[in-house]
Amino acid sequence: MSDPFVWSGRFDGDDVCHRRLFQVINQSKNPHFGLLGFESDEGVRRNQGRLGAAVAPDLIRKQMASFPVHQSFSLTDFGNVSVEHQNLEAAQAQLGEKVTTLMNQGITPIVLGGGHETAYGSFQGIFHHVAQQHPNESIGIINFDAHFDLRSADENTSGTPFLNAAHLCQAHDQPFHYLVLGIAAHANTRALFDTADQLNATYVMDTALADLKQTLNTLTTFVNTVDHIYITIDLDVFSNFIAPGVSAPAVRGISVATFEALFIHLIDSGKVRLLDIVECNPNFDIDQRTTKLAAFIAYQFIQYHIQKEPS
Repeated sequence: MSDPFVWSGRFDGDDVCHRRLFQVINQSKNPHFGLLGFESDEGVRRNQGRLGAAVAPDLIRKQMASFPVHQSFSLTDFGNVSVEHQNLEAAQAQLGEKVTTLMNQGITPIVLGGGHETAYGSFQGIFHHVAQQHPNESIGIINFDAHFDLRSADENTSGTPFLNAAHLCQAHDQPFHYLVLGIAAHANTRALFDTADQLNATYVMDTALADLKQTLNTLTTFVNTVDHIYITIDLDVFSNFIAPGVSAPAVRGISVATFEALFIHLIDSGKVRLLDIVECNPNFDIDQRTTKLAAFIAYQFIQYHIQKEPS
């Protein structure tokens, strides 16, 4: 476990009209939103990727700190989970326990990765929450990603989280609902497409996302089949000039505008219970573009939620 992050930022005054996120965070023990970090790139190492994502959570927090507070909300930082002695599986279980605890308290977790191995910890968390609090209800995973992350391997990696999730569902006789948005044909083998088909996964290619009407219809159909939604965002889904700081930069990728249209549609469903943002790699970032993007997404997630709430 790393030292607690110290929240600070630009100070313009104490009046409500001047307030920024660092001035309002950690003011509630029962917040609307709970922030967690997963300091891991062990899964990336095992997947032969570029290391650096382990240092991302606090750098994303730093970018979030000075965002303005336009409407009141409560957000508490619950710290980071770290991988000790390369024991990724133990850290994923620990993250899952923390996510479950927050969700059982009615808190919406926002998890900052970390490589995409973060997702299996996140999924364990929502899986056990639903089993404990909402038995017989279903979970839908919506993954913004250029990759399926359905690899078969002898150990957990950044390429296996959703096959791990599928196996967890199968072990408990639960359905596996998985939708991927932004799949790049050149970044996935035929075997991965076959695995996705065998698992009855739904996916939209990166080249097809621009057809917003059709993509929104696909989203609506998927959302209507599940009770609880977990959104996971791999930043390599974005064009590499937008998100250069990732392990595997996109050749084509998607735009922020396309992403936002889909993201807002999902939040409007009222079913989103959990968000994680992964694969930010500050070692390869340019002008902090990718950490800023990750922070922006987390901030917008909060903004879209509170704008939905009745005044």
